[in-house]
Amino acid sequence: MGDVRIDTSQWEREYGKKPSGRRYWRFRIVAPRTTVKEYEFRTDFALTFPAACRVAMEKARQRRSDQVILLP
Repeated sequence: MGDVRIDTSQWEREYGKKPSGRRYWRFRIVAPRTTVKEYEFRTDFALTFPAACRVAMEKARQRRSDQVILLP
């Protein structure tokens, strides 16, 4: 499995800028197969965007997915 990719396009369309700062972030982990349900979660704590991405990437790896979407 390759690197996990985080798609920020929905966020950028909604807010007109790249994600930054410290907040509670919402992500959707895209299911690796159509038979598996996609998984959405919010960070448990207010985190910087890079720290939140590390959490999202780890959850994606656990679910054998290589795509994550940052939700607005």
